[in-house]
Amino acid sequence: MDRIVRGPRGDNPLIREVWAYNLDHEIIRLDRCLVSYSVMSIDTEFPGCIKRTPWGTIDEELYADFRFNVNQTKVIQLGVTVSDELGNIGGTWEFNFSDFDPEIDAHNPASICFLKQNGLDFGKLKKDGIKVRKFAIRFIYTLRKHAIYRWITFHGLYDIGYLMLAMGVVKSLPETLGEFEWIVARRVGTVRDLKHMARFCEGLEGGNLGLEKLGQLLDQKRFGLKHHAGSDSLMTALLHEKMLQRYDFHAEICDGFLYGLSKKFEELVGLQTHRIYVQIQCARVKAMVIHKKMLQLFEVESCNEYELSKKLKEFEVLISHFRFVEHEYETAQFCYYKACNIMYQGFHL
Repeated sequence: MDRIVRGPRGDNPLIREVWAYNLDHEIIRLDRCLVSYSVMSIDTEFPGCIKRTPWGTIDEELYADFRFNVNQTKVIQLGVTVSDELGNIGGTWEFNFSDFDPEIDAHNPASICFLKQNGLDFGKLKKDGIKVRKFAIRFIYTLRKHAIYRWITFHGLYDIGYLMLAMGVVKSLPETLGEFEWIVARRVGTVRDLKHMARFCEGLEGGNLGLEKLGQLLDQKRFGLKHHAGSDSLMTALLHEKMLQRYDFHAEICDGFLYGLSKKFEELVGLQTHRIYVQIQCARVKAMVIHKKMLQLFEVESCNEYELSKKLKEFEVLISHFRFVEHEYETAQFCYYKACNIMYQGFHL
């Protein structure tokens, strides 16, 4: 059933509940909408965190727990609200997935209980929900035809993680934070997190607040049920526009940050690429030094049997070192070309 809501400028978008039986129809609607609306606000519902990360944990440890949680669990809902740069809402879609089964799949029992209390029907999700694999094919095909100018989230680290899996960008989150940041920056695009933005806005508690509290402070009415991905993504889009209207600052300074991580994605991508380039140059210099030593071994025309035997052993050691450095060089060069490929591909998978 479609829930009618009103946008900030008088338009009438819909929160459309999407199931397996109307997926194709609603993807066509989304496709048409993206012609005029290029900002996408997202939210996900998922089975909670299996590993809890203590407050103040360094980025690498936070990422390790985040990666474990996302890779071990399955997304339940994805909410998508599309808007333009002026804040006009084009529409909202709530995609409901069938892959998660609370009887057999990993989850946090308290989170599942919380979602049930807030109206999620796991029986209907299992019966009528969309297979994530099928959704990924339809969704990514649609996105390829359009340029998403910006992705808006609220406390969006997990939202972006599950989005990447739902879109089929990766089968599982990569091992390192650097790789994750690299993929987000180059394969997803520009992200903006309202919780990070709130840190720079007077009266918004330095960003230490939830979506509902932010809505109360900005006097924004909610449409639909809270803790449902469609309603939360719409709330995120509406609050983003309200923050831009109320606070006079350049919001672009917040682009590339996700709340909880200390560095900007684009900066880390550049640092990662430079680091690999340095590895290539170091391997090249090492190879040149070894090659020179190998030539110097036989510069003397005559030598006795002992000296020749000694030089041959030294030559064998140098050959071994040379092969190792050669492998090091080829590996770094492969990573560099892969990095450049990702950087220039942008979102075209």
